[in-house]
Amino acid sequence: MKVAIIGAGLAGLACAHELEKYGISPVIYERNGFIGETHAHVTASLDIVNRPIRDVVRYFKKKFDIDLKPSNTINRIIHYSPRKKRMIKGNFGYFFVRGKGEHSIKNQLYAQLNHTKVVFDHLADYEKLLKENDYVIAATGNSNFAEELGCFYEWVTTHLRGAVVLGDFDPNTLTAWINKEYCKSGYAYLTPIDKQRASLSLIVPEVIERDIEYYWERFLYAENINYTITEEFRWKHKTGYVYPNHIGNLYFAGKARGGIDPFLGFGQAKAVIEGVMAARAIVKGKDYGKLIKPNIKKNKNMYEFRKAYNHASNEDYDRLITFLSLPGIKQLIYYSPLNVVKTGGMLLGFMNRNRKSDR
Repeated sequence: MKVAIIGAGLAGLACAHELEKYGISPVIYERNGFIGETHAHVTASLDIVNRPIRDVVRYFKKKFDIDLKPSNTINRIIHYSPRKKRMIKGNFGYFFVRGKGEHSIKNQLYAQLNHTKVVFDHLADYEKLLKENDYVIAATGNSNFAEELGCFYEWVTTHLRGAVVLGDFDPNTLTAWINKEYCKSGYAYLTPIDKQRASLSLIVPEVIERDIEYYWERFLYAENINYTITEEFRWKHKTGYVYPNHIGNLYFAGKARGGIDPFLGFGQAKAVIEGVMAARAIVKGKDYGKLIKPNIKKNKNMYEFRKAYNHASNEDYDRLITFLSLPGIKQLIYYSPLNVVKTGGMLLGFMNRNRKSDR
């Protein structure tokens, strides 16, 4: 069986890893000349988002024989709303390094491949590859192919403005800000690379690209952030869903399938899972849609949460942060099987209705 994979991201690499188990040596076509991202940064993987998976590191090792080492565990989360600050402690998930370095999550996965060829600096043509291969996996990290084929349905577009900053950081602490004044219905977060460096990012939905600088400056000013900046980066994320999930022998996986969630923008775990499931679908002749149904359902729930969150006010944010710190709530949210996304959407909807009824 000949399989071509477009994109050496998490979905593409995970797909290749799984195919090798069945004696298939795929070829990955990567448009960049390296594995990873241009800018070094750190992303978070939170257990409450990955449920029912409790520990993604153990899950990937046990289920897929993929060994990923996080840079640190997340043991503390600091939440900021316009007038509130709350800190919670516990075991919340992991930080993963991104970028070109050997310890980045993509390079860790790449190092576990044995018989896969990667063709770098190659902008692949899926139509040509379909003629030359039995299957093609689109794992490009964007929705371009699905849009071209008319099977991408957009939910929300966000712009991310970020920087690598110098300071004094706790490697186990995730810091997050929500404030309508500078992030609209988005958020800002800080993830430590080590004790001296961190990634600082602002995500703002539904703005034009040139306006992201305005919101970035408002964020830094409002929160009195004056770290030394060593690198800066900007990204555009388009979230939505793809249907069908494959067209003939062309399969979509990860971001190319709409795997990134429409609220927080998380997609690491989904990308790995969908890469593996795409491989199993073509090797075993299984229904790909059924294999990735949990991912699809999670993103639909996230979209419902997103719609409720869009209508929340700064006062709602303050109430939400206060609610998170109530006795017993932390345990309920972070350590129970509760569907936090669905419950949180209902809570925000309740707040919205109460605010309208008070007018």
